[in-house]
Amino acid sequence: MPYCSPQDVRDLHQLITEGDFPDADVQKYIIKAESRINDKLRVRYVVPFTQVPDIVFSICADMAASMLCQHHFSGVNYREDTPLAEVFRKRADDDLNYVIDNNTLDGLPGVVKHEPNVAERRKPVATTTPNPSPLKGTLREFDCATRNVRGWR
Repeated sequence: MPYCSPQDVRDLHQLITEGDFPDADVQKYIIKAESRINDKLRVRYVVPFTQVPDIVFSICADMAASMLCQHHFSGVNYREDTPLAEVFRKRADDDLNYVIDNNTLDGLPGVVKHEPNVAERRKPVATTTPNPSPLKGTLREFDCATRNVRGWR
């Protein structure tokens, strides 16, 4: 299920019209936006989402519009060219970072969190070992010997 439609992207600004931007062209940027969103969210959530949260819908539309404007207006002298793409990109990035930093998707319908790995649940070995490892000195000696450093003993 796509995170947004070409019409959702076009609805963001009057310069993004169906005549200038057919569905196939807009869809390319939606796919790119989805892959970027999924890449950032896959650490915590199972992606792609089966039921798209509203904020992910908004982020996807903004990100796709940003890429679309950046590509289209880069060779045309519009007053809105770079600032318009920048507005969409900044809003999408800010929203995505907020979602990641504050875990705002937790508990929403259709959002499944990854279970933490077993290694993440246990304490690191360094916190449970009261004395330094005897291998640490041996490894330091080996490292110095292989680098031809004098005075390793």
